[in-house]
Amino acid sequence: MDYFYIYGITRDDGYYADPDEAIDAYYYYRKDGSDWVKRYDSRQNVVDKVKSGAVSAFTFRDGNVGARCEVKVSYRGTEYLKTVPNNDPTDNLSSLPEM
Repeated sequence: MDYFYIYGITRDDGYYADPDEAIDAYYYYRKDGSDWVKRYDSRQNVVDKVKSGAVSAFTFRDGNVGARCEVKVSYRGTEYLKTVPNNDPTDNLSSLPEM
């Protein structure tokens, strides 16, 4: 299984009740052979990989692996990643830096 360590995001300009739903792209580290490389991908591509079980995604802030991310579906049918709460309330996708 691959791991994505998400360190940054971009948002679209729409209104969303959930700030994680407004994320339209993820910046992440992914293992490529023996090296970790920076990648960028759209929300749906990352969601599809997590949903299929091919990838586990985690937040990555200040060099530390944080909260695990899982797929959620909004009432409008938008699939997006949402962090699983842990002991750090600031460890969530919407608080990652915008790129």
